[in-house]
Amino acid sequence: MQAGLVLGLLICSIGLSHAAEAPQGKLLEAGVAPYISARTLVTTYEPLRKHLEQSLARPTRLYSAPGFKAFQASSARGDFDLVITPAHFARILQKEYGYIALARYGGGARGLIMVARNSTMQGIQDLRGQKVAVPDRLSLASILCIEYLKEKGLHPEMEFQLVEAPSFNSALQVVQNGEAAAAISAPAALAQMPEALRNTVRTLVDTGEYINLVFLAHPRLGAAETERLKKQLLQFGKNTPEGRQFLADTAFGSLIPVAAGELRRLDPYLPETKRLLEGAP
Repeated sequence: MQAGLVLGLLICSIGLSHAAEAPQGKLLEAGVAPYISARTLVTTYEPLRKHLEQSLARPTRLYSAPGFKAFQASSARGDFDLVITPAHFARILQKEYGYIALARYGGGARGLIMVARNSTMQGIQDLRGQKVAVPDRLSLASILCIEYLKEKGLHPEMEFQLVEAPSFNSALQVVQNGEAAAAISAPAALAQMPEALRNTVRTLVDTGEYINLVFLAHPRLGAAETERLKKQLLQFGKNTPEGRQFLADTAFGSLIPVAAGELRRLDPYLPETKRLLEGAP
């Protein structure tokens, strides 16, 4: 563990206070993309971590990273047995590193551009000359929203200015503080934010639905363990009260298998994703 180590240790220290009671099988290391803050990830994913630990009889730890670039580097390096990541990263891991797509959230994600609830802006053209907070340029919501704005004749650093923020939460806080007129977000990220923050904004632009976060297994797990993992992920979402509550609380809706060839829909976004990965700090 390298890029994800610091945040991973934070997650483990909070989420594994009862580690001495964990099963004694081989450790399962799960990486969750940093789409929200570390502490929120811990709280959100603890029910899933406990389910996998108990059902697979393997101690299970959660890790993340300080940003999407670091997280994708850790995933590509093979730091995790299980990866929960945005669909464009999932496609790269599947296509170039042999990861096996197991499941995805059934609730389609959407790229949203949010403004303050009391903002006078009414349409996309009102973003001209404004600052837009971006929760990591590598997030799929950011890529889709910026491409959508370009299609409408609004180009970053020409018609509007980008203000980078480390997470979806912090992007909305930039709007709340009056440091930007708008922020890029997504429904599931909004659902997992404090209500006090969520209620300060409204939707100005909705880009439409795209594939949500994807669960992938590293090929070293082997066919039998990969199938067990997939089964338990689907069981968690469908047949456990904790899983149903988790999906309701996060607005992810359901956990469903990834259809054959489904991630190929992300191929048009891979060149921009790779360009950003190479250029991001």
